Amino acid sequence: MSRLQCKDIPDATFLDAVRASPAGVVGWRTRFDVHEKVEEAIGQEIPTNLLMAKARRLESRGLLGGCTCGCRGDWHPSDECTLGEVCCPGL
Repeated sequence: MSRLQCKDIPDATFLDAVRASPAGVVGWRTRFDVHEKVEEAIGQEIPTNLLMAKARRLESRGLLGGCTCGCRGDWHPSDECTLGEVCCPGL
């Protein structure tokens, strides 16, 4: 089996996992919860560095808001953003 890459995790699957994760007070989800949901959705373990790379790609394309620096995450789909330019530039 070849190594899993970002392209092997569909954007919709990742964003659905974000939506399915428990939301905090302002609607953001931690990367730990999202990580678990993405693994459940694709049926295999995902290295943390791959999860973060996928999150960064989604953020750079304006599909994901939050922090992709490697801390706890705190993500939300950009269509749910309530802070606009603060976390989702271009909205």
